[in-house]
Amino acid sequence: MEINAKKLLDKYLAGNCTPEEIAIVEDWYQQFPFEKETPKHSLIETSKVEVWNRLSPRGRSMKLVATKRLAIAASIILCFSLGLYFIVQRNVVPLTAKTELKDIPPGSHKALLTLADGTVVNLDDAKNGQIANQNGIVIRKSKNGQLEYVINEVQNASLKGSNAISTPRGGQYQVSLPDGTKVWLNAATTLKYPYAFAKNERVVELNGEAYFEVSKDHTRPFRVKTEVQTVEVLGTHFNINAYNDEAAVKTTLLEGAVKVSAASGSVNLHPGEQSQLNTNNARLIVDQQIDIDKEMAWKNNIFSFDNDDLQTIMRQISRWYDVDVVYQGKITSEKYIGEIPRNSNLAEVFKILELNHVHIDVKGKVLTVSGN
Repeated sequence: MEINAKKLLDKYLAGNCTPEEIAIVEDWYQQFPFEKETPKHSLIETSKVEVWNRLSPRGRSMKLVATKRLAIAASIILCFSLGLYFIVQRNVVPLTAKTELKDIPPGSHKALLTLADGTVVNLDDAKNGQIANQNGIVIRKSKNGQLEYVINEVQNASLKGSNAISTPRGGQYQVSLPDGTKVWLNAATTLKYPYAFAKNERVVELNGEAYFEVSKDHTRPFRVKTEVQTVEVLGTHFNINAYNDEAAVKTTLLEGAVKVSAASGSVNLHPGEQSQLNTNNARLIVDQQIDIDKEMAWKNNIFSFDNDDLQTIMRQISRWYDVDVVYQGKITSEKYIGEIPRNSNLAEVFKILELNHVHIDVKGKVLTVSGN
């Protein structure tokens, strides 16, 4: 919930606030030692400076709000002049000091490429330019770090063989397939594909999360197979989240049309819709009320949360920072709304989470999460 503090206070002073806005202002007011007068703009500006000075340069671009049902007024967001937000909460828990936080950097562009003959190429170490030549199909690494396939000769239709590109936890990568389809791979993702597509179809296999911009070819449908579903397209833009540790496989359509098929049936998606395949009961449904920006946030280098619980958040953090997460004691059931840049160091993410009643201890690359 994002609120401009000055505008909100102006509405409050003018008597034009909604009941919810009144509750927010008064809750904020109770957190400061002023009892006989309504807070002035200068007071807000002073408090904003105090909070601003406590944030690191990176941390100044973060925002994350813990919300509870029927308790929206539990916090107020102060809007800074540069358009960033921070939470001021009552009963804020101090940052955990018993464990020195080791500064773990965010993920980066890195992946392994496995060729048809079994050769494994570390794309982090590979120099720009040609990496391999498979029967006339040249694989090269571009200057901007993308993997490209360039067809230099007429291909034999009987050619068979597949390549696989895999990102580790803490990695992401982009590949341009032999047909021109562009794929962005999120962390802990594997994409397997033939280095020469067949004449009548294009089939790839996905485990993890990837965004596809499929090159149009009406004679060769493009299919993405996961363990539990198949997505069929001719040419379109869509995202598939198919991690094994998530409760559902989500396919989000941005442009064009796709057909999602599973053992329980099939659905056709239109732009702005998302199919959700429950991995426990195989139920396949369509959600027409999704937030495209949230679903595509990872590709835009952002963590985006909208009523997500702590464990959902920590799964994303685990993949991106290459850390293991364990839980101890009673874990908060609060839902979170907000955004954190994915280029933030893990220590900075901790600061935001701990301000929302989450305690994290670090030993090596194992995070122990405990509630308030």
